[in-house]
Amino acid sequence: MALMTHTESVYPLPKWSSLLRKMQANPPIHTDACERFTISHAQVIGTRWTAGRIGMRHVLLSCFLLLAPMLATAQMVHSDSIGNDPEKAQLCAARAKKTLSGSVVSFEIDSRYVARTRKVHPDVTFIAIDGMSAQLVECYLRGGTGRYEPASFSPEQSYWRLVRPKQFEPGINTNQGRAVAAKVCLEAAPPILNRPNFSHSIHSAVVEINLSGPRYKPGLAVGSVKAERYDIAVEGTLFYKSSGPDLSAVNFTCLLSPMLEVKAVRFK
Repeated sequence: MALMTHTESVYPLPKWSSLLRKMQANPPIHTDACERFTISHAQVIGTRWTAGRIGMRHVLLSCFLLLAPMLATAQMVHSDSIGNDPEKAQLCAARAKKTLSGSVVSFEIDSRYVARTRKVHPDVTFIAIDGMSAQLVECYLRGGTGRYEPASFSPEQSYWRLVRPKQFEPGINTNQGRAVAAKVCLEAAPPILNRPNFSHSIHSAVVEINLSGPRYKPGLAVGSVKAERYDIAVEGTLFYKSSGPDLSAVNFTCLLSPMLEVKAVRFK
C-alpha cells in the first residue's frame, strides 16, 4: 500500500515517544496493522509525507513500536480458560476444516487480545488447528454472509502459540540451541557404535520433528524408535582411521527428546 504523496508542506516526523504512548493506551487487535498505523497517523496529525521522506527505517520503527507493547506485556492463558461457547467452537472447527486440514489442539493466547477482540465481536470463538501450519481461527457471525464462520486465520505469533512439551533452553530455534543439540549427539554416537580408531565427528543437520517437514515427520523410524512431534533429529558423520591415507566414514541419525535425552541412534 503506497503512502500519501507530498502535495503541500512537509512537517517533521512525530515524536516516537508520543506515538508509543498512544499505542500502549490502545493496543492493536491485529499485528498486520503496522502499515495502517503508519498511514493513519499521517492523516491524524494532518501531515502529508512522501514515501522517500519517511524512509524504510521509519516504517520498520513504527512496526516495532506497534508490536512492542504486545511483546512486553503478553499475559498468556490456556485455551480452556478463555470462555469459548462449546457449540460455537464445534461449529467453528467444522467450518474451518473446509479450508484447513489438521486437528483441533490446545493453545495459549494473550488474555488481553481475547478481551480486545470480544469488545468488537462479543460472540467470537478462538480455536487452533494444527496441520501443515498451525493456525489460530477466529469465528463469529459475519454480517456479509449471515453465517457463524471463520473470519480470520493467523499463524503462531506474539499473541498466541501452541502448547508445547517442556523444552531445553535456549531452544532448538536458536543457533546456540542447535549447537547444543548437535554436541549431545556427536558425543553419544561414537560409544554406541563402539568402533576402534575413532578420529572425529561432524554434524550436517539439526531438525525439529514437525508436521510439515519433508523428511522428518512424526512416525519416522530411527532404529526401533518412532519420532514424535517436537523431537529433534541430528544428522552427522563419524570418521575413523583406516589402513590407507583416507578416513573411513559412518553416517548416523540421532533422535533426541525435546529435553535432549538420546532416544535412538541409527547408523548407515
